[in-house]
Amino acid sequence: MNSSSPYVVPLGIAAALPEGDAANSYLAVVREGRYWLIDCADSPIPRLRRAGLDPLAVQGVIITHFHPDHVYGLPAFLLGLFLIRAYQDQLPAPPLPIYARPEVMTQVRAMVALFESQGWLDEMPIIYHTVPAEVGATVATDDDFRITAAPTCHSAPSLAVRFERRDTGAAFVYSGDTAPCPAMTTLARDAALLFHEATGESVTHTTAAEAGALAAEVGAERLVLIHYHNNAETMQQLVPEAQRAFDGPVARAKELQSYAW
Repeated sequence: MNSSSPYVVPLGIAAALPEGDAANSYLAVVREGRYWLIDCADSPIPRLRRAGLDPLAVQGVIITHFHPDHVYGLPAFLLGLFLIRAYQDQLPAPPLPIYARPEVMTQVRAMVALFESQGWLDEMPIIYHTVPAEVGATVATDDDFRITAAPTCHSAPSLAVRFERRDTGAAFVYSGDTAPCPAMTTLARDAALLFHEATGESVTHTTAAEAGALAAEVGAERLVLIHYHNNAETMQQLVPEAQRAFDGPVARAKELQSYAW
């Protein structure tokens, strides 16, 4: 992998009820040591370190929706950043941007507010950015990426995200949790790397076969399946199901593995 190439690291891969040592799905999008965190499950600080990332190099946190398996690690992440900075005498901290849909942001702010009386958040300023529920809505832009989003079809207000490289225009797209929907099709068009949930048959989720069909429709170069039930029987079926509709490379996301694009 070219050291300057951006890559995605799944910090967790499982659907809402993981088995074994797997964590719920959340991702780091990385370039040259800097990273964006998409959702925040599990215990993020040790996972980031296992992925070779400095937790303090976070550029921002994007919350796709407010189901517990996607947000329950956020308070621990904030506390971890505070403690690392305290040990390194780097307080107060620079502001941490958090991005979410307006309905989701209200819930995120309420969750964070539960800890405000403890004092440590006083030195961990947060800037809350709401993302309109529009296809192609701007999330953020930095030196590496243009980040956009689209509202998706789930049982809670949700969004999918798209990272476009500023140098080449190549895109990474993450579905979040969603049933197949036109907004997802639009956002994922011509993705170089498509991470798509494969929870299974549901009115609010997507099967591996449907993810494969979407990858074929949008002209994706590669498909990686995530947010799946991580029992042995299901995992064996995921890639073959997607390959019946998509003839490009298909993989099942593995925790802490790097996927460049």
